[in-house]
This record gives sequence, structure tokens and C-alpha cells, in this order.
Amino acid sequence: MWDRRAQRARILAERYPASREILRFYAGLADWQGEVARELTSPAGSGQGERLQNLRNAYPSLLDLVARTGPPALSESARELNTTQLDQLIHESWESPGNFSALEFFARAVLQPYAASFPAGLDCPWCPQPPQAGCLRPQADGLAFDLVCALCLRRRPFPRTRCPGCNESSETKLASFTAPEFPHLRLQACDTCRAYLFVVNLSLDPAAIPEVDELAGLPLDLWALERGYYKLQPNLAGI
Repeated sequence: MWDRRAQRARILAERYPASREILRFYAGLADWQGEVARELTSPAGSGQGERLQNLRNAYPSLLDLVARTGPPALSESARELNTTQLDQLIHESWESPGNFSALEFFARAVLQPYAASFPAGLDCPWCPQPPQAGCLRPQADGLAFDLVCALCLRRRPFPRTRCPGCNESSETKLASFTAPEFPHLRLQACDTCRAYLFVVNLSLDPAAIPEVDELAGLPLDLWALERGYYKLQPNLAGI
């Protein structure tokens, strides 16, 4: 799945010039996460202690990758962080998810492949937190709606006509915004809590991956922020 995410990001980078820099950076990050995921699921690293040690062994390569290829703020943070600080940051983020910051990026980048390796039925600590994105998928004669966890990236069903931020269900308070250049994306906004969420329609683009495709919607993000909405869960780019 990590290889698919990296490939999808590179395809979208060519399709959407405004989001190209972010998507190319994410593609490299997904490649790195894929390497970490393979270490976590190898027979030699199947124990809890071995899994955690494999995560720690990957810290230097993450800091090097971000220092070389990341946006300026992240690149500077990567040069200033040491592995001891990163270990503490990751522990704190796992125990108590907080607001996104440049430092939170590093914790999420490391913890995503770890949380994604959990067996089915075991939720990560972020699953009750605001979702990263939503997706519509074909089901029978209609479309089912899922939310995507920002950490383990697994999906869970959710009512289509309810705000995942405040549970508002009034049609007059919920709105959808689209743009012609993003036919399979829509921005679902709530006028009660002023939160918004990207929804990826898999029936319009079956190759889409919600947590990757929402990165391409940067122009829609900026449009929403200018109108006083806030994103339920910033993505790895901090948007």
C-alpha cells in the first residue's frame, strides 16, 4: 500500500502543478514509510520490542530525508532534532495526540506505518480523533461513506449526512464545494463548527487514495481557509 501511495502521489504531481511540491515530497516520504513497514512486518521484527527498535533505527534516515527534501520549515526542524528528542516526541504523540506542528509531522511520519501494521479490529489511539479525509465508495446501487484515520489510515463507516466534527445533521448547515479541475474531490464544510473535510469519490476515480488525493486539493484548502473554515485534521504537509 505504501508503494501505491508513493506512485499515486507522483501521478498527481504531474496532474496538479499547484500541489506538485507537496506531492513529490510526500511520494519520497511514502517510499521511506514503506521501507519501515516492511521491517515492522518481517518475521525478525514481529515482537513488540523488535518492532519498537526497528522504529528507532529508522529515525536518522527520516531526519536525513526531510532535511534534504522537505519544505523549508520541516527541513530546518529535521536539522535541529536529534534522535533522543524525536523518541520523546513520538511517545508523547502516541499517548496524547495534539495539534499539528512541524514537530508533530515527524511523530506522525514514524507512527503511521506502525499503527497501520495493527491487526484488524485493533484501533490506534488516533482513531477517535478527527479524520484525515472521507471517501465515497460504490456499494450495491449507491455509495457508502467512510472516514480515514489520520494515523493508521484505515477506514470506518460514518453517516454521509452528518458532520464528523460536531455531528451536525441539518442540511442547511452542511455544504459541499467542488472545482472543475478536481472532479473526484469535494470539500464538505459545516457552518455550525466551521470545520471542513475532503471527500474523495472513488466511483469517479477508482485509482484514488483518499489520504494522498486530498494533498492535491491545496487550492481548495486555501479557498476554504480564506472563508473562515478550518480543516478537521491537517495532513502531513501541515495543511
